[in-house]
Amino acid sequence: MNARANTINFFHVRGWLIAAMMLGVVLSLFTGKVFYLATGPVILLLLTGLRNIDFLYFLLICCIPFSAELQVTEQLGTDFPDEPIMWLLSVLLIFHFILYRKEIGERKINSWIIRLLLLHLAWILVSSILSQYPLLSMKFLAAKSWYILALGLGTWYCLKDRRDVFKVAVILMATMLPVVTLIFLQHFQTVFSFESVNASVQPFFRNHVNYGAFLVCMIPLPIAGFILFRRFRWIFGFIIIFWLAALFLSYSRGAWMALVVGGVTVLAIRYKFLHWLTGFFFLLLATVILYLGSGNRYLNYRPDFERTIYHQEFMDHLKATYRLTDLSTAERFHRWIGGMRMTEGHLLHGYGPNSFFYEYKPYTVTAFQTYVSKNEEQSTVHNYFLLLLIEQGVPGLLTFCLLLGALFYYVQQWYHNASDRTEKVFAATVAAILGMIVSLNMLSDLVETDKIGGLFFICLGILCIRKTAFQSVKSGN
Repeated sequence: MNARANTINFFHVRGWLIAAMMLGVVLSLFTGKVFYLATGPVILLLLTGLRNIDFLYFLLICCIPFSAELQVTEQLGTDFPDEPIMWLLSVLLIFHFILYRKEIGERKINSWIIRLLLLHLAWILVSSILSQYPLLSMKFLAAKSWYILALGLGTWYCLKDRRDVFKVAVILMATMLPVVTLIFLQHFQTVFSFESVNASVQPFFRNHVNYGAFLVCMIPLPIAGFILFRRFRWIFGFIIIFWLAALFLSYSRGAWMALVVGGVTVLAIRYKFLHWLTGFFFLLLATVILYLGSGNRYLNYRPDFERTIYHQEFMDHLKATYRLTDLSTAERFHRWIGGMRMTEGHLLHGYGPNSFFYEYKPYTVTAFQTYVSKNEEQSTVHNYFLLLLIEQGVPGLLTFCLLLGALFYYVQQWYHNASDRTEKVFAATVAAILGMIVSLNMLSDLVETDKIGGLFFICLGILCIRKTAFQSVKSGN
């Protein structure tokens, strides 16, 4: 008999739940803290997860689109409700891995992806131990661990066939649709003004950049549905048009670029020129860096402090973009220059995860300062790859790039070894999302966020199970 099918009978669910709710009420009354009332639902979720862990996994997927940042205390913040569910799911997965280790040992997994993932996590541990701020770095390591457990290994463990993969896609679309609709209606009240877009995406997203980033990564899902399900094409067609309109009205230039990159990634996977495209990009990037760094040429592009401002009209914002005089672009240059200067002498293990904000200001160049250089929101360098180099050194950046390379290699292998159209569409969808995530993280640092990070690790988990979920894959792993 399948071990996971056995019901854990030693729990008396009703008694435990009543006791937990009573305890929550008592603690709430005595302490004045309302969140103790969640004790009962938390215990119920734990008991449900012990009996059916798949339910908790799909509940997590359901919560990702509409989760919002919640400040529990002055020092502690979380994404609610998806991050607390990640904690519960991580604990339960560890319990399952111990209790059902024999059954798990018989399941196939892409060993190379897991090895590289564990290598990257191991180096985060090393850089955290050697960090300038060990406590902050250990908090980062803990968060990274439950993302990997709940969303990466959770996807591998809880999805057993292509129907489960379909279910993940449908749940994400079904929960994202009302979120986009509500944001659209809120934005409509201000006649879709550029000035009000950040307020309109609240409370689900911190700003319009995060909203546009997640929305563009979701668009491949209805496109896949439109290709595969003729009967429901009108539904998927409506979602595609609606989300493209919402993406345009997000006024997120990085998300628009990511949409193009996603399409190019699929073409590169199909015609097997992704490695040439990647090589050309890094060669171009190295050339630009060497050119600007030689003789301090980058100083010729310093902004005019008085004219580099936040534009309230979007057309002014676009004009400033191609002239490289808009506030966000100028501030990115400010952070990137400081970040590059930080790496000198710290290439081995970096400053430690979560340390950038506390270390970067002495390395910035005054000529590139803007009105937002005080960085009151404590954001980072706005380039995830540079952030890895700064905080985790060359090994941290290298291990992550190797992991990315493995993901793209296996998604291309999956696409070309697929024996039916459905598989090809699935592989192309995963490739498009991964390409978009890489593009977005050239201008932001979103892998550690619950939404973009969640999609990244879901894609990773799907690539780990492609052999069992899609039996027509012929080649070895």
